[in-house]
This record gives sequence, structure tokens and C-alpha cells, in this order.
Amino acid sequence: MRSDRWSSRTADLTLPERVAWVLGDDHGRPVSTLTEPAGLLVAAAMVELLLDASLLDAGTAYRRGPVEVHDPLLAWVVDGLLAHGGAKADLQHAVTGARGAQMIRRTMDRLVERGLAGREPRRVFGYLAMPVFGSALRVHEVEALHHDRSAVRAVLDGEDPDEAVAMLVVLLHHGRRVRDLSPADLTRASRRARAIADGRHVTLGVAQDIRRLVSPTVASVLAALTATTVIGSDH
Repeated sequence: MRSDRWSSRTADLTLPERVAWVLGDDHGRPVSTLTEPAGLLVAAAMVELLLDASLLDAGTAYRRGPVEVHDPLLAWVVDGLLAHGGAKADLQHAVTGARGAQMIRRTMDRLVERGLAGREPRRVFGYLAMPVFGSALRVHEVEALHHDRSAVRAVLDGEDPDEAVAMLVVLLHHGRRVRDLSPADLTRASRRARAIADGRHVTLGVAQDIRRLVSPTVASVLAALTATTVIGSDH
């Protein structure tokens, strides 16, 4: 989902990658300390797949759509959703447990593959690196991150969004992550995000997609996470 609002380095990010990316720290702190729960990343992938007609909403289930999926992360999500028949009542398997953790890891791996972030050894006592502690991610393209976070904040402050930014704001609203964009006025930003999630402040076509498809899909996926903690934040 391309957008002229994003930096040239991030123009081709998929929606789940973009969610994880904009939640990175402005100072380049490890992305892994701000990782979204898997449900929000799965919801982002499903939104993109549905909008592209690679996935179809068949009422009580999801079905494979006519448009082929080329992105490996999105293809993995489709395969996972349809592996059990695509029933909406079975969404929980896609966002909890080991599969949920894989969603997080795969999304972060894509940021590394794109050169936007890199893996660093976890350090103990500030100087000793031990493989047993695994690795963290650190943003490499900090200027691009500043640019993209500012673009989203501008929309939260009142600027009209294009489709890509609007979809991201809807996800941040439902995931209760508007605060993580550090808006100047959190109350105003939260109201703005809620209005966009209701289909306001966007073009008619985008509003119809949000009301008919996007907000219901995100709400359904996140509902599958009720009373379930997939992965905790470090802060």
C-alpha cells in the first residue's frame, strides 16, 4: 500500500510492517522493546489482503481471493488463516501462542531484510554479550523513522490522510497505540483517530472501506485476543 507521505525508504512497506515500523523509538532504540501484540499485526495484514482482493470475506469465513499474493509475510498470513478452513470463529489460532510470536518475529525480520533495522546482541551489565540472551532490533534508518512518525502525527493533528495513513490510524486507534506516536495533544489525537476509524475526514471510497471492511476486521481480530497476552513490552 504505497503512499507519497512515507519516506522513500519505506514507501513499499506492507501495512503490518508499517505498524511495527512507526512504533519504533524516535531515537532509534530497539524496535523489539515496542513490539505490537501479534493481533494488531495480523489485523494489519488482513486489512491489506482484503483491500487487495487477495482475501475475501465470505460471511462466516475467509476465502482466498482472485489476486495472487507476492509478499512472503502476507502469503504466510493467508496460509495460516485458511489452514483451518478460514472460519472467523477460529481466528484465535492465528494471533495467539506460538503462531502469534512467529507473526511478530517475521514482521521484524522483514524490517531487517529491508535494511531499516538490524539485529544486535543483548548485552548483560552493559558490556558482556551472550548468545543465550538472543538479539534485539535497532532502527538503522532513524531519519526515515522521524519522517514517517511525523507524517502520522500530522494526520492526528488535523491534516487529511491518504488511504495508507488512514488505514494505519484506524489500526492504531483500535489497538490503543495512538499514545506511542507521542502526539502533542493526546486527547485531540485520540479523538481524531477515533473519527477516522469511524470513516470521517477521508474520501468517500476510503470511508466506505473503513466502515464496511477495515474497522470490523480489526475489531474481530483483536477480540480474539481477549484475556490473552501474546508478548509483553519491555517498558
